Order: sequence, then structure tokens, then C-alpha cells
Amino acid sequence: MADMSAKIVKTLEHSRQLWTARYSPCGKFLFAAGYDALIHRWDVSTEEPKLLEPITGHSGWTQRMAFVGDNLLTADSWGRLIAWKYAAEKPQPAWNLEQALGGWIRGIAISPDGQTVAVSGNDAAVKLYAVADGKLVGEIGPHPFEVFSVAFHPDGKSLATGDLKGTVRHWDLGTKQVARQIECPALYFLDRIQDSGGARHLNFDSTGKQLLCGGIKAPTGGFAVGAPLLLVIDWDAGKITQELEHEDKNHGYIYDAAYHSTGFVMAATCAMPGMGHLWFWRIGEPKPFFMSKDVSNVRSLSLHPNGTRLAVVTVVAVNGNGKPKGDKYVDGIAKIQLMDLA
Repeated sequence: MADMSAKIVKTLEHSRQLWTARYSPCGKFLFAAGYDALIHRWDVSTEEPKLLEPITGHSGWTQRMAFVGDNLLTADSWGRLIAWKYAAEKPQPAWNLEQALGGWIRGIAISPDGQTVAVSGNDAAVKLYAVADGKLVGEIGPHPFEVFSVAFHPDGKSLATGDLKGTVRHWDLGTKQVARQIECPALYFLDRIQDSGGARHLNFDSTGKQLLCGGIKAPTGGFAVGAPLLLVIDWDAGKITQELEHEDKNHGYIYDAAYHSTGFVMAATCAMPGMGHLWFWRIGEPKPFFMSKDVSNVRSLSLHPNGTRLAVVTVVAVNGNGKPKGDKYVDGIAKIQLMDLA
């Protein structure tokens, strides 16, 4: 198989930091969200993307979104979960849960049958809601720590959750009990009095035989100094079979990862200014076969349904130390890089 690379073909700029961007299943729209509590959207059905009116309704940072049917589900740092009819000219909420969780929603996942959405977060809870009407249909737990990530197994019978300490729990959805725990201690470090790390990303391959678990290796300090780490877990055996580790220890967290249909893994890494790249890696090989240094501080990636274009969110945090510059605080900016795979 020939190696694949990615090249920037379009750049969409935004005046505030974004966290995530996702193509719609129909491929016509691109949605993005971040620190300004808005859902931004573009019509990307033509060569030149067309900026559309943003969607309002959230109260805080909006970091998680997922598509199911004709709905876009978005979640924020105040615990709000909203379902939108995303293809409408002016999308309105199908339903709106002000307190889907008791705090920051960190993870979101859709069941294989499209009937249920799972959300997880800082209140150490995982709750299940009906996609059709937003009604609570179950709760998974308890968990001892914050739950940063959640993923349904393709068979629809199991749920995986990842917490602050790097523990992946396999939950039986029939009994709502823990079937087993898979410890990933490399993803957590107690730096003096600061808990650092966690299982920040989970996703299964299409067969359910592999689970990807992403984060940072032995992070230290508030600036998340460490090497991006993506663990490959054999789901049947419940064992880590490979550690995909960035060779530079200043590239921070893996916040997002995905399988490409041709068999390799794509990952987004983000940390110190100017660091954190997009890389492609074939599982079983010792090093990535592609790393794009044209993009840095990569927070998310989304593959277009055509399989040939990526939307990659990058950020520039110009004032990361939190101090004002002059008489005001200068916020960071974001760019969505549209990249063609070749």
C-alpha cells in the first residue's frame, strides 16, 4: 500500500479558539464549536465554502458534537445537551437538556442503532438519553473519577469509558455492571498535587476488535508537557498491544483520532504553541508514516464522507499565561485547515 499524505487546500479562519469540527454525514455541511458558545457552520458542497449563520443556544465552551440521523447533538461545559435538525436553514432544537450532566460534558457517543446518546464528564457520571426525545433512559456507574471519554462497541451490547486515572472500563449495557477494567497507567501522572492526563479519547474500529485510547504519556505540570500517546487495545483479550508514541515530548495530548477506511490511524495532537501535529500511523509499524508540520496545535480532525478530505482544527493561543496584554486580555484564534489526502 502506498503511503498517504495530506495537503492544505483551504483555510477557514475564526477569531476565537475552536475545539472541534465535524462534517455532516451527508457531506454538505461542516460544523465547528469552541469557546464562544456558538455552533459555526459552513456549506461545503461547492468549491468555495460558504459561511452560514451560527447557531445559538449554549452557555459555555462547546467541545463535543455527534451526528445521528438528521440530528446534530452538541454538548457544553455547563452540562447542556442539545439536539438540532442540522440541515434546516435556521436549525432549531429538537430538544434541549439544560442539565444532561451536573457539569462539564467531556465525552459523547452514539449507539450503533442510533437510538441512544451517552454523555460523560467532570461529575464522574455517564448518562444515557434517547435520541428521539432526550429522555433519560439509563445511567452507567458509579465512576470514581472524571470520565473524559466514552464509546459504544459496534455490537451495541457494551460501552467503554475512560477516566482521569487512565482506567478503561468495559460496561455490560444489559446489566449496567462493569465487566472488566483495562488499566492504562501511562496516561496518568500525579505531578506534586496536580492530577495530569487521563484517557481523553476512545473509539473502536468498525469490527470492534480494536479500541484506540488516546492521551499523553506521563504528563507533568499545567502546560501538559509530555509525549502524545495512542494505545491500541485488543478488545477481546483486554490487553494493550501497542503504544503509538510521538517521539517529541512537547507535543501534548491526543485529543482526537480516527480510523481511515484503508486501514491506518489518524491522530491530532495539541500542546505548547507551535507544537502538536497531525500524523498517520499503521498499527503494527514502529513509527508514523506521515506527520504534517504544516499544521500545529491540532485539536480535532474529521474525515469527509468521501474519504479524501480532512477538516483539521488548529489553534493559536496567543495569551496562554492568562495575563492581560496592555489593558485587555487577548484571546486565541483558530483555523480550520481543509486538507486533501493523496
